[in-house]
Order: sequence, then C-alpha cells, then structure tokens
Amino acid sequence: MLALLLGIGTGIFLGEIASPLRVVGDVYVGLLQMTVLPFIICSVIGNIGSLTIDQSKRLALISFAVLFVLWGVGFATLALLASALPVLPSGSFFSTSLIAPPREFDFVEIFVPSNPFRSLSENFVPAVVVFCILVGFALMQSPNKTEIVALFKTLNDTLGRVSNYVTRLSPIGVFAIAASAAGTITLEEFGRLQAYFVIYGAAVVLLVFVLLPLIVSAVTPFRYVDIIATQGNVLITALAIGSVFAVIPLLVESQKRLVDRLGSSGARPSRQDLEHAADLVIPLAYPFPHLGKIVTLIFIPFAAWFYGRPMDAADYIPFATSGLFLSFGKVTVTIPFLLDLQEIPADIFRLFLMSSAVAGPLSDMLGAAHLLAFTSLTTCAMSGLLVFRRAGIAGTAVLCLVATVVTVGATHLTLSRLFDDFLSRENVIAQMNLMQERSPFTILPVSEPNTDALLAGESPMERIERRRRIRIGFDPDNLPFSYYNARGDLVGHDIDLAHRLARDLGLELEFVPINALTLVDQLREDHFDVAVSGIPVNVGVYEDATYSQPYLNVNLAFVSADHERGDFASMAALGTGEGLVLGIKTGSYFGYYIRQILPEARIVELWSESQFFEGPPERMDALVTTAEGGSAWTLIHPEFAVIDPRDDETSASIAILFARADTQIAADIGTWLQLKRNDGTLHRLYEYWILGRGAKPTTPRWSVVRDVLQWTD
Repeated sequence: MLALLLGIGTGIFLGEIASPLRVVGDVYVGLLQMTVLPFIICSVIGNIGSLTIDQSKRLALISFAVLFVLWGVGFATLALLASALPVLPSGSFFSTSLIAPPREFDFVEIFVPSNPFRSLSENFVPAVVVFCILVGFALMQSPNKTEIVALFKTLNDTLGRVSNYVTRLSPIGVFAIAASAAGTITLEEFGRLQAYFVIYGAAVVLLVFVLLPLIVSAVTPFRYVDIIATQGNVLITALAIGSVFAVIPLLVESQKRLVDRLGSSGARPSRQDLEHAADLVIPLAYPFPHLGKIVTLIFIPFAAWFYGRPMDAADYIPFATSGLFLSFGKVTVTIPFLLDLQEIPADIFRLFLMSSAVAGPLSDMLGAAHLLAFTSLTTCAMSGLLVFRRAGIAGTAVLCLVATVVTVGATHLTLSRLFDDFLSRENVIAQMNLMQERSPFTILPVSEPNTDALLAGESPMERIERRRRIRIGFDPDNLPFSYYNARGDLVGHDIDLAHRLARDLGLELEFVPINALTLVDQLREDHFDVAVSGIPVNVGVYEDATYSQPYLNVNLAFVSADHERGDFASMAALGTGEGLVLGIKTGSYFGYYIRQILPEARIVELWSESQFFEGPPERMDALVTTAEGGSAWTLIHPEFAVIDPRDDETSASIAILFARADTQIAADIGTWLQLKRNDGTLHRLYEYWILGRGAKPTTPRWSVVRDVLQWTD
C-alpha cells in the first residue's frame, strides 16, 4: 500500500516523465508469471493424487457438486453486476479492428491437451489443468504413489519459495506500475476505473454477507446469524493480510465454533469427525478456483465497457468457461488471456495491476468466505445433515433475488450519477479542422454550370491552367469526406485533399455542391471539373466521365441502434432480408449489392445519410453505408453503432471523378496522387480523418513538475 501511494504520488509529480518506469513494472509482472504453470502442475496433481480411492469417491462427488453450485453463483453475480455498468455513448472513429476478421480460438486445442508440451509452451492453461486432473486421478490409484506425491509437495514448496523471492520485489513492482500509470492515465480513464471498484466491491459484499450465508443456512442446520458471527474474525484477518492460504487454520477453528452453536443435538458431528472432514475438504478445495478469483474476472466486462465495446450475452459463455479453467492459475495469467480472448487492448492490464492493491484484499476475503461456505456444505453433506425444506429454500431464493436486484439497481444508479460527465461525450468530429492552411477558395451556394465555357478544341485541364482555378464538386453532407464543422467551415478528408491539390498546382478552388440525385445532369452540363467526397469507383454509371486511380478503400457496414447491433453482425443471419427496412443513400455503390443479397428487404432511398439519424419519414432498421463513414456518423449520434458483418468482405475503392474523359487531367492528377502516396500525405490524411488520430488536441498530463514548478515544457 505504501508503494502504491508513493507510486501514485510520483506519477502525479512527474507526469509523463514517469512513463519509462513501465519497463520495471513489466519485468515484475513477468517474474510473477514465471512460476504459475509449474505451480498449477504440482499443486493439482499432488493434491488430487494424495487422496485414497475410498476418500475420493464420495468426497469428490459431493465436493465437486458444491463447487459447481458456488461457481455458478459467482458467475451469475459477476454477470448481473457487470450489467449495472451504465450505457456510455458508443460513437467512435473507424478502427481497422472493425473489419479485421475476429481471432478464432480453437476451444478443442485450448481445453484438450493433445500435446501437453505445446499446451505449456503456448500458455493454454485450461488444457494444462485438464491434463493435471487426469494425471492426479491416475496417481490416486497407484500403489506406489507416496514418494511421487511427496516429490510434488516438495516441488510445490520450492516453487512457493521462488514466488516468495519475487514477492519481495512487490514494493518496487507496484511502485513502478503505479507511477507509470498515474503519470500517463487521463482523468477520464481514472474516472472510469472507479466503476471497477464499485461493481467489484458490490459483488464481494453481496456474496460475503448475503448470498453465501443465506445459501448455507437454507440447506444446513446452521443459522444465518451464527454464520455471520463466527466468520467475522477470519474474514477480517484475510482482508488485513491479503492471503487465503494463511487463514486456513482459522477456517477450521471457525467451523468448529459454528458446529458448537448447534447445541447438544445427537445428530451433530463430533469434533473429531469435523477435523477429519476439514483435513480432507480444505486441501481438496484450496487448489480449485475460489469465488474471490471468479469475481475478479469482472474486470473483463469492465474492460470491454471501458473501451466502449460492452460484452454481449453470448460472449459470457466462452468467457465463463475459459475463465473457470484459467482461474486455476494466478490472475496475472488469467486476465491477459481473457483480454486477448475478448479482443480487448492489453494495455488496460496495467490498470488491473494498479487496482489489485485495493481489490486484492477483497478477493482474499471473498475467498475465505467461499472456503467457509464450501466446508459447511460439504461437511454437512458427508455427515447427512443437509436439510431440504421447500419453504426455507423458497424463502431464501426470494431473499437472494431481492438482495441481488437491490444491489444491482443501487450500483447502476450510483454509477450513472458518477458518470454523468462521461455520458455526454464531446462531439470531436464536429470540432475538426483542416490539417494545413487552406488555399484561396470560394464556395458556390448552389450548383450552376461553369460560366467560362470550354474554348474550341480546349481540354478541361487547359481551361484550368488558363483560369488558374479548378472547380471541385463536393457533397456537403458526407462524413468524414466532406461536411461543415461546428464553426461552419467546409472540412473533411477529401476537402483537405483538394486544398493540397490546389496548393501544389498553384490554383484557386471553387467548390460546387453536388448531389447523387442530380449528379448525372451536373456532369452533362459542365458544373465542375472534378468531384470528390468519397466517390466510389462504379464503372459505367456516369457516361463521359472517368476516375483517377483509387486513393482509399472503404468497407460495407450497417449502422443501427446500439441495442440492435447484434442483429446485423452476420449477413447470413439476415437471410433474405424479409421484414427489414434499410436506408441507402441514392447512388450508393453498395445499393445494388444489398438488393441482390437481401432481395426481400424494403429499401428506402435517401438523398443524404443524415435523414436516417435526424428523423426520416419512416422507421428504418439500419443504414447501409461504409464502415468509415458510419463510424463518423456515430460520433455525432452515439446512440447508434456501426457494425461490419464479419462474414462479408465487400469493399469499394474511392477515387476522384473527372467530368470529362480527358487523358491529360487524369494523368496529371494521377501522378500527383502517386506522389502524395509516396510522401505519406495520403496516409496522414487517413489517420487524421478516418482513424481520428490527433483529431482531438492533446496536451501533456497535468503534473507538479510541469504545471506548478514549471521545470519542463
């Protein structure tokens, strides 16, 4: 705790200067992880192998039944508390991860140890655990197992000492992690981290003081008040010292005191029976995941929420299955693997390590409560003291349900109020401006033919050179390629490109508004020389026109209400589109494709994609657009989400449209585009306007060194 506080203080004092300390933290984490898999192997094989056949039959059946019940309660609590996280605006810039194929996990490979050495080398913890359980059961039946079990115990103790050596570095590791995180984390990120503490704390309190004691009291002779009274000391001790293993003797004593409160009933198990049961139960239960580890996994749905990609209900099945097996190891291995499984940026693992100084002791307290509940239920089951009263179980179920609903509701209300400031996200894209200085330009209020007609035998490029002015057609409402920002300035990817073209050629700009409904007439009547605004190459659509070489690729996507995004995740799931109402901008490149693949969908032609968001005359289920453009729209309307159907890779190429099939202008601008590609201009425009990198001005994190002492810029 002292190292944590000093690290946070150092990060606040130094700011981003403290970021190199992250390397020290990474070294510490690597050392923590190095003994995890060997420890799992020795612990699971040794503990299971030490049992006798007679001990294992009934004890294993009862113990695993109780464990699965407790695990189920833990995962249900985790999912319900995760649902208490408030809905944040989902709008975001385009990300290449949106169109990247999802990482496919071979669950057979992860869970089936066909090659144990490969499972070890590739860190497939679930497969390693399955292998160890099977070896443990086989060892249990070996007549000469004593020496082997003793060897595993010795190895386990040795690995424990190695871990203790690394643990001595904890102050240094925690200091480095806290300093680098506190020096670089933004105020928004720190504010969101509070949500993890709230939902995790609520889950621990609900399980320790309500669900677990109520479940035990419902099916055993133990009363709720006695359970709470006898477990107080051991829970406080586990919280204070941050260790479940260290309080195992106290768990046995607590169980004895709980049995003593049953009175003089002849059915009460003797102290000797209790001690014998505890000696069998606790060594069996300790290597298996306790609820403290299970509920710690709530960090994964929190992390998904943190990055604006909350987990769907379907995500919880592979998450819970993998999480259970991974919990046989340490959380320093479990959390990174699950972050990868859910495709969540691994950088947030630093925040988890930083938060563990607070959440860790709570996990140990919940782990101690788990072992107490497990011991009580298992001991009573083996002693024949389980009582199944319908009225009592029904009453307990109602109490648990009410307590859970109240806790989830109160947590959601607390977080919603806590995150009022975050719920109103600044409209970044409306504040964006051109990356460089503008060329001289004018914007025509309405489209009209060029007043300076072509001379006899004159080409469009020769007219441009004579006038020293180029007329550029643009769509005034086509994010992020061309649009008016909050200050009323004409901006966008293609507008920025046009200004660079004019500056390099020494020309003035004359912007002419175009529209898909009238573009054919505008082409024929000489309204512009070239047109931009994310125009896809669609050969044969416009007569007497040609395209430049493509300078950008865009991908088919849907935009729908955020809560309906799962409906459009797969094109195959949409079938023929029966019952769907889809909005498509007139002239859209993807319009023909959608009509072919979803023939029964009703198509609503839009003159602008803004109609979909700003109250069209009829309700539409989704907008068919590009992933790049749809992402920009969700920044203005964050209640919508952009979805790329992962089973469809339809894309289009964006190019400049020339009003005449003039080889000179096509060649000149084509050469210019190639030069801009070579010098990185097109890449910088893509990163700024499409990916949003640098779109929001950033300043160094506030720090004492820079902002108070002014020792550095």
